[in-house]
Amino acid sequence: MHLLGDSVKRVFLTGGAGFIGSHVLDMLLPQGYEVTCYDNLSNGRPEFIASHHGKPNFRFVQADVLDTERLKAEMKGHDLVWHLAANTDIIGSHEQPVRDLRDCTMGTFHVLETMRVLGIQPILFSSTGAVYGDICRDVSVSEAAGPLLPVSTYGAGKIGSEAFISSFCSVYGLRGWIYRFGNVLGARMTHGVIFDFINKFRANPEELLIRGDGRQEKNYFLVEECIEGMAFGFLNIPMNEDKPCDVFNLGTTTVSRVTYIAEVVREEMGLKNARITIEGAKKAWPGDQPRVHFTVDKINALGWKTRRSSDESVRIAVRRMLGKAQTSG
Repeated sequence: MHLLGDSVKRVFLTGGAGFIGSHVLDMLLPQGYEVTCYDNLSNGRPEFIASHHGKPNFRFVQADVLDTERLKAEMKGHDLVWHLAANTDIIGSHEQPVRDLRDCTMGTFHVLETMRVLGIQPILFSSTGAVYGDICRDVSVSEAAGPLLPVSTYGAGKIGSEAFISSFCSVYGLRGWIYRFGNVLGARMTHGVIFDFINKFRANPEELLIRGDGRQEKNYFLVEECIEGMAFGFLNIPMNEDKPCDVFNLGTTTVSRVTYIAEVVREEMGLKNARITIEGAKKAWPGDQPRVHFTVDKINALGWKTRRSSDESVRIAVRRMLGKAQTSG
């Protein structure tokens, strides 16, 4: 079955040269969808999409979502917007918080306004568990949890985006599927705990320092399962005038502790004698969410769940990053 069904022919993919976006291309293009990859390459990498150049159903546009005239010209004629473009450098945004306002909230507003002008209804949006702030530290929260008080400007930027999507769906007839991700893993990661640990061990094979208190634990799942979950919602959870927009937590039902991830990286890199030490600080960096717990009961009850546990996903992703396993599946 085609990922997005037969009602969609042309997909406008923002952030399509990034980690998740390039995997969306890998899954959509072989199924015959026409995809415009729109990316300013601030986070995306040309090499992630190089294999698709020359394909008749692929078009790459290097431009910013804040360039409204370009956005309008390039988005015209598409059936669906798959909106992944955002600032993904969560740690770096501590020094440049304006990036989360500009690249997340303002970028999303411009995408929505362009959809309104062009008459395009459906949008799939990548949000994050970061919107929950500290309320998910010790208990698992559902989509109904609140108040949403983020502890990072990244989380704030995503809440702002969610709010504009909801309002445009209610006022202007758009249809929105909002997904709050756990931690997405796979090949081509450009940041995150596995990326960091591999690079730290390469720099010093004798020792790995874990920042924070070592009790960090989060929900990790594979990039192809994330993409399948987003597509499942679009295909199986219809939006209408009474419910033009909805929010879904997306991830596994399990979590992985940071010390387990360190041990897997050490083992897969063949560094069994390397020391793993823990810094002991309360948080690894300003805006860090050391412990993220949320339920995925809502989308599980509708028929979607991951095939791999969080721990299984971690090991597969480590192997992919080390070139020891296939990139998906």
